[in-house]
Amino acid sequence: MLLADKKKQENISEYIIYMYQTELLIRNFDFDIEKIKIHVFGNIPDEKMSEEKREDELNWYQEVIGQMKSEGLEQEGHLSYVQGEVQKLSDLSMKLLVENEDYQTIFNAARPALRESIQASEGLVNNPVQACLNGVFGLLLARMNGKQVPDETMEQIEHFGNVLSMLSHSYRELEN
Repeated sequence: MLLADKKKQENISEYIIYMYQTELLIRNFDFDIEKIKIHVFGNIPDEKMSEEKREDELNWYQEVIGQMKSEGLEQEGHLSYVQGEVQKLSDLSMKLLVENEDYQTIFNAARPALRESIQASEGLVNNPVQACLNGVFGLLLARMNGKQVPDETMEQIEHFGNVLSMLSHSYRELEN
């Protein structure tokens, strides 16, 4: 099973963030599968990944590259099918806000951070679920780049993580 498929099956929020990471990685390597082969898979010992699995993953990257190019995502943006999953989570969020008191509590605790994040996006983001995903993805990027994240920001992202965690759990229950 491909890593992306495994993530999608286990935790839809992690899958979406993984796909955002993959898109960024592909852009950073100029859509060049040879660079990805060297820099991403070149450091994985053979005993950790079989040749067949390595080929499957490389083929998957090649497919994603093709999809990104066909959707004109060379500079920015996210794959339409990934954003479709964001929309499903968003729809589920709206449903849970009406039906689930535990989710209402978690979401309400995140509201101030969501409001601030959406305002800071200057109109680029108006979906609370997208704001949560962007916040967690931003934290991941900051850590990858060795940047310190202020405590206040960490608090906000913790709220985002709580929202995404409950959404992902509910999503998995619905899918099963």
